[in-house]
Amino acid sequence: MKKILYILFVGITFLSCSRDTNDEVIENDEPLVTKMSLILYPNSLSYNNADLSFIFQYDNEKRLIKKTGGFLSVSGSSGFGGFFTDKIYSSLVYNGNNVTVEDFSTSSDFTVPKNSKYFILDNNKRIKQKDVPSNVINSYRDIRLVYTYNNSNQLTEINTTLPNMPYDPTDPYDYIETYLEKFYYDSKGNVTKTEYFEQRNGVNKGIKIIRTFEDYDSSYNPWKRMYLLDDFFYRSISKNNFRKYNVIRYEENGEISLNSQQSWTFNYDSNGNIIIN
Repeated sequence: MKKILYILFVGITFLSCSRDTNDEVIENDEPLVTKMSLILYPNSLSYNNADLSFIFQYDNEKRLIKKTGGFLSVSGSSGFGGFFTDKIYSSLVYNGNNVTVEDFSTSSDFTVPKNSKYFILDNNKRIKQKDVPSNVINSYRDIRLVYTYNNSNQLTEINTTLPNMPYDPTDPYDYIETYLEKFYYDSKGNVTKTEYFEQRNGVNKGIKIIRTFEDYDSSYNPWKRMYLLDDFFYRSISKNNFRKYNVIRYEENGEISLNSQQSWTFNYDSNGNIIIN
């Protein structure tokens, strides 16, 4: 059976809602961030002459509708992983509780994949379901993510399925392929760890990924409204901002194939809030 490892890094995205849809709507009173410097990205990336900042736009309901700025991949032989350009943007189009997120280029020199993603939100604007199509030729690799929350409005699980993948129950070597990510929090509402499992017929087998988030500040979180963008997803779900991140990937035989750590040093104003410009 063909396998997939869909690692949400980004992002990456929320719900099987534990609340009744008639519950009082949770208001998001976080600031509307309209500009953000590249404070999350390494200095080793090359840049063009673009303003080195993301620009964010919102509608009259304070919903994010556009992010301008992105990274364009280049050949590995160049010595760079990519460069930042203001000729790339992400569009968020709302239709009731449905949201379509796609990427575009305004340059005549290059195009970018749309990377289409289709979200269903609940009445509290949390992600209920996310669909990621593979391509128009083979829908077997289409991915569906369903999000579960607790009574404290915290994301607790993301269940990933391949709804179009064929399965032959008479084949002893075939199985239903799914993925599960579980989220854990501290007393302040910050995610401290996630556990991501490959599953076969509902049993945790194969690859396992452990992510830890540490060294939180006490600042407001400027990424709260950006939860539909994969690049900022893990940052959007906590109250504050982590400054240390570690990911360990275990193969099916238990061996570690990846152990990566990254740290950030942010600047803060006199009130202890993160400076993003």
